Amino acid sequence: MRLSEAELIKRVPVWYALSELFTWRELQDYDYQWMAQVLKESGLSREEIFTILDEEVAPALQTNLLYNPTPVIDCWSEEDVKTLVSHYVSRKPTLIERVIPSRFLCKQRRKYIQDEILKLTAELDKRT
Repeated sequence: MRLSEAELIKRVPVWYALSELFTWRELQDYDYQWMAQVLKESGLSREEIFTILDEEVAPALQTNLLYNPTPVIDCWSEEDVKTLVSHYVSRKPTLIERVIPSRFLCKQRRKYIQDEILKLTAELDKRT
C-alpha cells in the first residue's frame, strides 16, 4: 500500500496513539484519554481506526510484545512510529501473511493487547 503525503499526515497521529498499546509500560487512565482524543480528532470512524490497528500498527509493532523476552521499548517517538509503520505498509506481504488468513493473524495479535483495547474502546465510548 502506498500512502500519499496527505494520507500520511492524517495517519501518523493515529499510528502514534495506537503505538501505546504495544509498549510494556502499564497504561494509565490519562494514556487512554489521550489516545481517545487523538483518535477522535482524526475524524476517522471507529471501524477505520481498528482496521488501521489490525492491518498497519499491530503487524509493524507487535514484535515488541511477542518476540522480545525483555522488551526495551517503553514508548516510541512519533517519527519512529512513522518509519516503522510506513515501512510495514509499503512492503510486500510475507509468506506467512499470504498463507495464513488475516482473520487468524489479527486474532493472534489482539490477544496480547485485548485488555488495552477494551479500555481504549470504553474511553472512545465516553467521547461519542
